[in-house]
Amino acid sequence: MEQNLISAELTAEQVTTINQSLAAAKELLPFLVTLTPEEKQVIPKLGNVLKPLVDKAAAAAVQYPQIFSGTFNREEFLKDYALLQKLEPVAAVLNPLHSAVEDTVMAVGSDTLVAALEVYSAVQANKGKVPGLDTLANEMKAFFPRGRKSIPLVNPVP
Repeated sequence: MEQNLISAELTAEQVTTINQSLAAAKELLPFLVTLTPEEKQVIPKLGNVLKPLVDKAAAAAVQYPQIFSGTFNREEFLKDYALLQKLEPVAAVLNPLHSAVEDTVMAVGSDTLVAALEVYSAVQANKGKVPGLDTLANEMKAFFPRGRKSIPLVNPVP
């Protein structure tokens, strides 16, 4: 079964440049947080529906500073709002890039697995004919223990 979902190359220099650029971006964003799954589940989330509410609240905070009690941190709210305004376009670039990198890793991983299975098949078919293949065939065979059910590549149609 031949498969070629992607055919590309990255030079060592390109990888170095990418890693340096990502490190520089990470250095520029020292305030980034990592939320636990539990935290993500319980915090209030700003979506597209409530974004106009936040915009109006920011405008009100600027225009009517006298309406706030001493317990509301207006400066911190406006600082967070400004950060949100600046980070949203960054996320708009990063999110599709991240998704595309993940999908590409999955595709090239699949391509290499399919090809590796063909190599394995060739090694097994020629292990007695080519000196040195017996050891490699046994090492590769360890990944396919007997008695394990194979997983179909596609779901059977009922």
